[in-house]
Amino acid sequence: MPLTPDQTREALRRITAWRLEPAKPVACPACGAAGLTVIDRSARPHAEWYALACPACGLDETLHIPMGAVIPGVD
Repeated sequence: MPLTPDQTREALRRITAWRLEPAKPVACPACGAAGLTVIDRSARPHAEWYALACPACGLDETLHIPMGAVIPGVD
């Protein structure tokens, strides 16, 4: 089942926390259990992609965050 809009916002907050402290356990945005696996599959500078998996509730979700397009010659 996909994440709700509120769960997606919470997932983005938790991804930000994970990026700041990758060794610290992350709670699942769906069930709240610690142990969420976050894998950064981003293709910067085009997009950020994060694979999320929770062993407690079975969450298996990929979040896509589009980034601004690179325009050649513009600094």
